[in-house]
Amino acid sequence: MKAGHNSSLAPAEKDRRSNRPLLFGYSLTAAAVLLSSVAALVLPKGFELGLFGDLLQAALAGAFTFLTFQNMLRSQAQVRAFWLLLFIGAAMWLFSLLIWSTHELWFHLAVPDVPLADIFLFVGLVPLVAATVLEPQKAHDARFRSFGLLDLAILILYSLYLFAFYVYAYRLLPGTMGIYNHNFNVADAIGNQLFAIATGVAFFRERGAWRPLYRIFFLSAAGYALASDAINVAIDLGKYYTGSLYDVPLVAAMGGFVCLSLAGRPLIEPAPGAVERDGGKKRPFRRFTFLPSHLAMLVTLSTPAIGLWLLTTYAAHDRLFSFRLDITLLTIFMLTLLLSIKQDFLSANLFGSLRHLSHTYSSIDRFKDHLVQGDKLASLGELVASVADQIRKAMTIIRQQAAQITSRSHGESRSRTLAGKIGQYAERTDALVENMQRFAQETPLAVAPVAVKPLLENALHLSRIDKLHNVVVHLEAETDCPPVLADSSQLLHVFLQIISNAMDALEEVGGGELTISIRPCEPQVCIQFSDNGPGIRHPDHAFEPFFTTKPVGKGTGLGLSTCYGIIRQHDGDITCGNRLEGGAYFTIFLPAVALSASVSGFASSVVSERPG
Repeated sequence: MKAGHNSSLAPAEKDRRSNRPLLFGYSLTAAAVLLSSVAALVLPKGFELGLFGDLLQAALAGAFTFLTFQNMLRSQAQVRAFWLLLFIGAAMWLFSLLIWSTHELWFHLAVPDVPLADIFLFVGLVPLVAATVLEPQKAHDARFRSFGLLDLAILILYSLYLFAFYVYAYRLLPGTMGIYNHNFNVADAIGNQLFAIATGVAFFRERGAWRPLYRIFFLSAAGYALASDAINVAIDLGKYYTGSLYDVPLVAAMGGFVCLSLAGRPLIEPAPGAVERDGGKKRPFRRFTFLPSHLAMLVTLSTPAIGLWLLTTYAAHDRLFSFRLDITLLTIFMLTLLLSIKQDFLSANLFGSLRHLSHTYSSIDRFKDHLVQGDKLASLGELVASVADQIRKAMTIIRQQAAQITSRSHGESRSRTLAGKIGQYAERTDALVENMQRFAQETPLAVAPVAVKPLLENALHLSRIDKLHNVVVHLEAETDCPPVLADSSQLLHVFLQIISNAMDALEEVGGGELTISIRPCEPQVCIQFSDNGPGIRHPDHAFEPFFTTKPVGKGTGLGLSTCYGIIRQHDGDITCGNRLEGGAYFTIFLPAVALSASVSGFASSVVSERPG
């Protein structure tokens, strides 16, 4: 009972600990709202109240920036992109507050008029809105994140253009500050409302673990929109000053963004393999994922339209017209540059996808060929194994009877001679049966780390290819080539078979060269045999059972089929073909063994397999 009680308390304790940062954020927000309210009611309008209000807002914005930066570093993939966008928006907001506070406190201005602070405040909404449509709770292809960042850059550039076109342009004309302030309030209100609407849509659409986070996000964005609009109206009416009661809702909204950063910490590392579902069904890939891309396309098309509108509307080329036309042309140039970069990324991604698709199709074709070949070998191997077993039993009896006849001293000499020949043919038949059993894969594997080069040297020595005066052998091996995981006797049989075929091919043309190369191909080792003989007449059928191009009585057609079965039994691959410069090649791929995991086995295999 005690153990069960502890296990039931463990999840509750875990949840309580995970909620501690969020509870701290709520407490911090409540304390900040209380201090802001008390200061607005107790302290008189002046430097001390302005200093307190600026420090409180800058501290909350700094905490929001710092926490989003921490979350960005600790997260990965789409979640990291989400916190990156929030960090960019928070940093712009912080810079705007610092610029505002510096001018207010240093120059003793009740309401500073700083265009740079207005720009940061307006443009900072773009990454915040983009974060809401990113859908970090879903898995997305990593290849498309670069496109999302480029779309974000396009939207930020366009927001700067709109601010300069619709708002900042009126600072260049005398006597138009009222128009500037009015246009800024309109643009800022539209941006704030879009921010609140985007977070509201994200909150009402989410049904999973991210819903509480989006709830805080929506409430904070809505509170910020209302507070910002109220402050702008109060500034126009001449009733606003830093630290007043107008700042209390703004402080509450800023505290909400701090709580948002703290609430997102448990969601930084989701459970591996977790898939968000609705009613047991996988959630579809919604079109809202491509909203930034569609918006980027829309704003790119709208900029030349604005330029045409300027040319057809303004009759007099005044200063306002010239400024708007200049920034429109500059924006078109910058958008074209960003679109060119995006097109380069898209082309590179497309070519990479095509290469990957081509490689996948090639792998499917090879797998299909291996599957067909494996089915043939499996069905034929069962028959061969059964026949080989019967032949071996018969040959055992024949050898025993022949041995009894040859052991009789009083028997005829001719009978003993015939019996000896019968025994020799029975031994040859046993060798053929052993070859058939290898083909049927009836011989169990004794897998161990094997050094390829010493084993190949042993195969060359046993094949006596060096005794042929018209054949030259080159053995090339890279020094960092690891051992392979294989049965040394079976692998030796494969090497002997391929070397024997190469010897027969080179003898047909009066000699030549046989080159054997060994190189690492992670996570495999590649062994290639290439000669300059006549080549393979039918490489597509080389590994088929009983297929041979040798004269009758010289080849059984099981040699290469047996090699194919042995290599596939080792989880490797073997291919063959004709070289462009003439001759044939056989390539073997075998799984490599890490040197750190097979030092002892590697050393023993080198000692046992080194030629006499």
